[in-house]
Amino acid sequence: MRTLILDTGALVGLSRRSNRIWSLLDQAQRRGADVLVPAGTLAESLRGDTRDTLIEQLLNRPHTQVTVHDEVRARAAGKLLKHARTSSAIDALVVAEALRHLGATIATSDPDDITELAQGNRSVTVVKV
Repeated sequence: MRTLILDTGALVGLSRRSNRIWSLLDQAQRRGADVLVPAGTLAESLRGDTRDTLIEQLLNRPHTQVTVHDEVRARAAGKLLKHARTSSAIDALVVAEALRHLGATIATSDPDDITELAQGNRSVTVVKV
């Protein structure tokens, strides 16, 4: 794993202390992998209260960054949605981010939609949390 990308379900799992997401974050840290949090997943996860504590701590760790949804990513996400049975723009933006990073792993609670959006791209690994 070179890059770990967290979708909304992964961030919710983190705040609920899911063993699976903690294990993935531990693996990423031991390997020196980047942990990316697309801005849209952050918006879907944060509520401005004490439930955000673990997400906030993650964001302050080395190798963790929030990625922006710029025009390039938005266009790529739109193309992914064209051929998918899902209409989730945030999921498509997560996959568009993963496609920018060779060997990216997406941590998700919705592997079916994410896998469909990835359209069989072998450079993206999808892991259920």
